[in-house]
Amino acid sequence: MMCSYCDKPVFYRRRYSGENLCKKHFIKSIEGKVRKNISRYLGKYKRIGLAVSGGKDSLVMAYIVNNLVKPGGPHIYGLIVDEGISGYRDKSIEFAKQLLDDLKIPYVIGAMKEYLYVNIDDVMEIADSPLPCTFCGVFRRRVLEILGRKNKIEVIFTGHNASDISETILLNVLQGNIKHLIMQMEPNNGFIPRIYPLHNLIEQEIVLYAYLRKINYYDNPCPYARYALRSEVRNFLSDMEWRHPGITFNILRLGEKLKIEYGRQLKLKACSKCGYPTSSKICKTCELLETLDKLKKLNIR
Repeated sequence: MMCSYCDKPVFYRRRYSGENLCKKHFIKSIEGKVRKNISRYLGKYKRIGLAVSGGKDSLVMAYIVNNLVKPGGPHIYGLIVDEGISGYRDKSIEFAKQLLDDLKIPYVIGAMKEYLYVNIDDVMEIADSPLPCTFCGVFRRRVLEILGRKNKIEVIFTGHNASDISETILLNVLQGNIKHLIMQMEPNNGFIPRIYPLHNLIEQEIVLYAYLRKINYYDNPCPYARYALRSEVRNFLSDMEWRHPGITFNILRLGEKLKIEYGRQLKLKACSKCGYPTSSKICKTCELLETLDKLKKLNIR
């Protein structure tokens, strides 16, 4: 079989689109999708933050974005959150630092313990929670926001891909969370905008791109991932995508249509405790910190 765009042999068959791609056109297609996703932002913002963890998604994102930024274009900075997961995050951060150093991208590392006085290992010790990802996701977003504000970042790029976003949509369906399915943040809501350069790339294509570009990334799973419902949803979606190519994008488009058809602007106000934007009296970060504080005082484990 020959490439759909040249006379070279096929390296990858994109089953959801029917394209046959040689190595050159596979790489070109991945970088073209990212370019299309972020081109308007490169001309709009002068200081862009890259949320980098050391995993494949964030490092592929950093590699491509760095290549797309032209001399005289926006300044890019790596933002690394240390969630304090022993034997996991400390190792993945080394991969993040190595790539950012190779690309000559300046970066900052923010420890969750430094800003919130607790990390994820502490959470598991205090709460013995079956849902550590709830704490981790909320706390990580807060530290990323803090790092962005401290470094005058105007927009933050994250490595969420099509598979990640579709998983989140399915999770919200399974949990009956209509608010997260249809609500949209009002413009200029006080948070630094988040953009997903990889939002129309499936996970397996990102892995393949990293291999071709020789991008070294940390591939071990988080030790607390076994507690997460997301792991089961990820396995389900991966199996469905293999058997029914394109189903990931069907879910993605459904999520977008729900927000368009039924979405409402989520009005935010200042949290009564920390002052960060929230739709409730206190924000989710402060709510979870209060929960941990109560459990710690009661010594409930």
